[in-house]
Amino acid sequence: MTWVSIAASDARVRYVGRTYRSAAGVVFSHPGVTVRARFWGDAVRMRLDDAGTGGDVGTNHFDVVVDGAPARLLAVRPGQGSYVLASGLPVGLHTVEVLKRTESLVGASTLLSLEVHGELREPPPRTGPRLEFIGDSITCGYGTDVTFVPESSSSKVPGFTAKHQNPRRGYGWLTAQRLGAEAELVCYSGHGVYRNLDLTTSALIPALYEQAVPDHPAVWDFPSGSPDVIVLNAGTNDTFAGSGTPAFLPDEAAFKAAYRGFLARLRALHPRAHIVCTLGSMTDGFKRMEQQGVVRSVHVGDWISELVAERQRDGDTRIHRHVMAVQNPFADGVGEDWHPSAATHQKMAESLGRFLQDVVRP
Repeated sequence: MTWVSIAASDARVRYVGRTYRSAAGVVFSHPGVTVRARFWGDAVRMRLDDAGTGGDVGTNHFDVVVDGAPARLLAVRPGQGSYVLASGLPVGLHTVEVLKRTESLVGASTLLSLEVHGELREPPPRTGPRLEFIGDSITCGYGTDVTFVPESSSSKVPGFTAKHQNPRRGYGWLTAQRLGAEAELVCYSGHGVYRNLDLTTSALIPALYEQAVPDHPAVWDFPSGSPDVIVLNAGTNDTFAGSGTPAFLPDEAAFKAAYRGFLARLRALHPRAHIVCTLGSMTDGFKRMEQQGVVRSVHVGDWISELVAERQRDGDTRIHRHVMAVQNPFADGVGEDWHPSAATHQKMAESLGRFLQDVVRP
């Protein structure tokens, strides 16, 4: 046998999740994007050009799964490099999956080629329903590979590190697994529906949804048809934004206008898909402030419920509201930066999975 190089754009290399073709290869950045191939031989490598900057925050990490064995964690270097995915296998038919764990803020990756010691074969076909999860850091699986039990609500917990982001321990992936489905994630930490966590209004979630890869010019033209179910978990950053500023409380009219417009866009793109609107589990959307003895409060979760009911009254029978329980850090711990722990994500997946089975039935 000899080494054979296969271009990343070869039809026998299958992708789950959003990608686009560049002159060099196939570009992707969302967590959970998976490269799948099947080959006859005893070894396989990949050539990658990675835009991560390195270090604890800027290093892209991948899960490598060969023949269904437990995943092996692979940290990649900035720039071009070659990586052994499997070697010394018994000569025969094998499958390999390479799953991006880290999200777009860490950097995009460009697969240049696969190199097989043997011969590339056709990959197995996709099976089961397709679930698409749209959201922010919670959907991305931020900090799910570590758990901290805080002593109080003011306790400090460690911040983001790339190696601890793991979408396969997130509620989206676990929900899809429960239903025998494939999960596709469109998510970005810190981004919201009408305002981001830092109060900026660029690259909001509705705008990111139109892109193949965030921060890249390529649009996503929805080439593979509609998902069976779309789960929209957005509004957490709209709720949390504004600490210490006059914009502490989110604006109801602005939020509703942006969310309403996004729902209309999703329905126009995916006429038959079930759309499930949820929020959590870091907040249910309630926020209050007291100023000079006057108490004001808002509830983003209630706004979402009202918007779903609005569409239902207008005849959309395939839109649903799922209420997510707020996390209990003292019972289940938290991940980095107070994000849901793996235990919380498991509870989220169980609740959402039951809802999809009982109400939606994808």
